[in-house]
Amino acid sequence: MANPGGHPATLRHDSEAQAARRVVHRAYSPRLLAPRARELVDALLALPHVQPIDQLAAEEIGALVARIDAVDAALDARQVGTKGTATLMDLRLRFSSRLERWLAAFGATPAARADWAARLAQGGLADEIRRRRAEREGNGA
Repeated sequence: MANPGGHPATLRHDSEAQAARRVVHRAYSPRLLAPRARELVDALLALPHVQPIDQLAAEEIGALVARIDAVDAALDARQVGTKGTATLMDLRLRFSSRLERWLAAFGATPAARADWAARLAQGGLADEIRRRRAEREGNGA
């Protein structure tokens, strides 16, 4: 339904730049976050251990990092204690916690990579079966 009290001469069309300035912290604006997220996704997918099936996880990580960057920029622009700072800090903490879990699952932290390398060095179940068979055969059992 049209605005009965409106008049074309009084209507104002916001430019994209004006609309972007009114976005408070951009953390929920996929359009504004997409370039940074895509940059991160491309970097993650270029890692040597990553397979094409990992794209969804890389996209989630990229989106989270882009959101964290947006919240950090909003926090940097505010003075401590101003209205909304606590909400932004809460968002930052929640996004960071989710990012930490995704990075570990993706193998994108030093600890996750060290754990993965240790498991590779130890061998798998097949190696353990061969080792036990060799021990039994060596004992004459």
